[in-house]
Amino acid sequence: MAQPIETPFGTFIETSPGNFEFYNPPAPPAPAPVPAAPAPATSGPGPGTNRPGGTASKPTSQPKRGPKDCPGGYIWSEERQQCVIDPNASIVTKIYIPGAYDDVQKDPFTDPTRKPVGAPEGYDYEWNGTRWELVETGRSGGRTRAEERESARAIINNLLSEYGLSNLTDFVNDLIAKEDIISGDIILGKIRQTEQYKTRFAGNIARRNAGFNVLSEAEYIQMENAYRQLMRASGLPAGFYDQSSDFNNLIGGDVSAAELSSRINDGYLAVQQADPQVIAEMKRLYPVGDAELAAYFLDPAKATPMLLRQARSAQIAAEATMQAGRQLGVQTAEELATAGITQEQARAGFQTIAGAEELFVALPGTTEEAISQQEQISGVFGTSAAAQQRIRQRSRERQATFEAGGRFAGQGTTVTGLQ
Repeated sequence: MAQPIETPFGTFIETSPGNFEFYNPPAPPAPAPVPAAPAPATSGPGPGTNRPGGTASKPTSQPKRGPKDCPGGYIWSEERQQCVIDPNASIVTKIYIPGAYDDVQKDPFTDPTRKPVGAPEGYDYEWNGTRWELVETGRSGGRTRAEERESARAIINNLLSEYGLSNLTDFVNDLIAKEDIISGDIILGKIRQTEQYKTRFAGNIARRNAGFNVLSEAEYIQMENAYRQLMRASGLPAGFYDQSSDFNNLIGGDVSAAELSSRINDGYLAVQQADPQVIAEMKRLYPVGDAELAAYFLDPAKATPMLLRQARSAQIAAEATMQAGRQLGVQTAEELATAGITQEQARAGFQTIAGAEELFVALPGTTEEAISQQEQISGVFGTSAAAQQRIRQRSRERQATFEAGGRFAGQGTTVTGLQ
């Protein structure tokens, strides 16, 4: 038999799982029979209604429980002689043991219009679709649900800023406001499923595919910072390998900071071993140092477009100096680089210019004018149709004048524009 339970509102006993009723202790065993008392005297002094001067004995009764004895939301039933749910109550107080004061005809935990109160700190009653359920909320200090939502929003948005994923702010706000999700673990799990997250931490996808352990977000960012610090400490130019997307291949390939340092050193070595004339022209044409040059040699495909154009211009200027003794200006060198002239084409073109030197100067005693260096270069490399036409006309006139059959066509090369 279940044990009686003492509460501030009386003693209860569990009659079935989850159902409790007021406990009425069994009556004590009847006393042993005693001899019948003699019939009361019908006369003489003494108590009794049939005796002169007597008084009637008044029957006694147990006091009935009234409304003040029932918990909130309950009223006293004279018929049942127990507390039952007040049909007009909006809140039913549940204290100590769920079900202790339930109406035998209706469990208040199944009534969605009556939310139980009295949940301990950190817990609350939530409707699960069929009944009120006591669940852990993690709330403390009496914070409201709205306050908890705001706290979750602030924490997650700070995390997004740290991850470089501020573009997911609206996504997180919707999870909190519309789906009422305030668990950091659940929100982070949903963030990890977005395409923005996968793009931001693409190195982890490459690591997984390569069989390496996936880094946590904190480890990933720490590795990126180590790369940046190494780049800056080595004096590499700003904008070169300093974005998160720049590090995806390094992280995906499990490249340590030590290995990257070795690669940077190799870049400097490449600068030191590069063609001295190209390096000299690069430094003459542009205010660049060994750090910028090392960046180019470290990864030409990653170097900025400006740095690539400058490097090609320096190569062309170097060929002009070595093949024709010409010193090009920045504008001329960049025009040729923009036109797509390669270092090999530059070498052939300036060899042609050097071999046709007599064609470009004016003959004594004639009305000819010298062809300028800019016209020579524009004509030979085909960047100016007018310069090409002038050089061709000069070549035909000289052939007719000297009847030498010589032809200043750059030794047959097709890049000179001389025909």
